[in-house]
Amino acid sequence: MLSTSILAASSQKRKQEASLSATAYRLIKEQIICLTLPPAALIDESELARELGIGLTPVRQALRRLAMENLVVILPRRGTLVADLNLSDLQKIYEIRIELEGLACRLAAERATPAQIEQMTRLLQDALLLRAEGENRQLLMADHQLHMLIAQTAHNEFLEEMLERLYGHVLRLWNVSIHRVSGLQEALDEHNQILEAIRMRNGAEASQLMQQHIRRFQAEFLSII
Repeated sequence: MLSTSILAASSQKRKQEASLSATAYRLIKEQIICLTLPPAALIDESELARELGIGLTPVRQALRRLAMENLVVILPRRGTLVADLNLSDLQKIYEIRIELEGLACRLAAERATPAQIEQMTRLLQDALLLRAEGENRQLLMADHQLHMLIAQTAHNEFLEEMLERLYGHVLRLWNVSIHRVSGLQEALDEHNQILEAIRMRNGAEASQLMQQHIRRFQAEFLSII
């Protein structure tokens, strides 16, 4: 009986630690993406743990996970740095995104449920309202949600996870440059065309439109950084 109780307590502790680590990962990643933790900044693990109200162990676990996503760099005996923005790396990320997001759109056109298409429609309407109100940073987050919703409707969890990881790097670049971007309304118009192709179950067109959308947005960002 005692051994069973010990095993149960140990299992519960592991679950709590995993939950705290996941929370720390989400909060730290958000700070990196929103530039609260700017590129190349040195991370004070103890201060970060105090700020988040989370223990040092979950914070370190989260940083190791973020290092695997190349959002932080862990230097033995020297500390942890937020990864710098590297233009060459970002160009390579865009090359992958073009192919994977095109695939996601094609699969979404085949597999999205009517409820998911309606959810995308509502999200696009919210994004149009944010654009009208000039809330460009919130618009970026809505754009992220829309892209990830398309990935979810592809019903391929491996594809969704890969795109989420890539998007973290893209969002950092966008947050650096958003105040100089002029083609936000055009991007929303393109999203509307993509959604219509998905609604009409035209996977080839949805894929082509998404790839064109990413190429155009990439070209604009590269022209201003």
